[in-house]
Amino acid sequence: MLSEPKITPSVQAAIPDLLKSQLIESVLMKHERKKTSILLSSNSLANKFIFEQWGIRPSQRRRYKNLFSDVRKRCRNLFRFFLQKGLISTKHNGIDYFFGVFRFDDVRGNLILGFTHLDDDNVFVKTP
Repeated sequence: MLSEPKITPSVQAAIPDLLKSQLIESVLMKHERKKTSILLSSNSLANKFIFEQWGIRPSQRRRYKNLFSDVRKRCRNLFRFFLQKGLISTKHNGIDYFFGVFRFDDVRGNLILGFTHLDDDNVFVKTP
């Protein structure tokens, strides 16, 4: 039987980068559409991370139960952090991108957040 991959601190540090790259990708593709919010769930981020990191698909979740559980928990914690912060900023190709964060839904532990791209036309101030 194969042992489950370990999620080391260095591997864990790549989760926020994946989230930010997904947001940037959505913004770059969104120029063709009208502006809308980007909805992402913590479980979908975890599934994508596991697949990109180890090539393990969500259909293999039973076999790698602890890995999926651990990564999903870490993604939920990351989502809670950004929700509390209310804003995500990242830089891509020398351009700063800012996203407002809001809770869309929370279904059986799967936290779904909405991300709104903030550009020069938007004003976003988070009050304490």
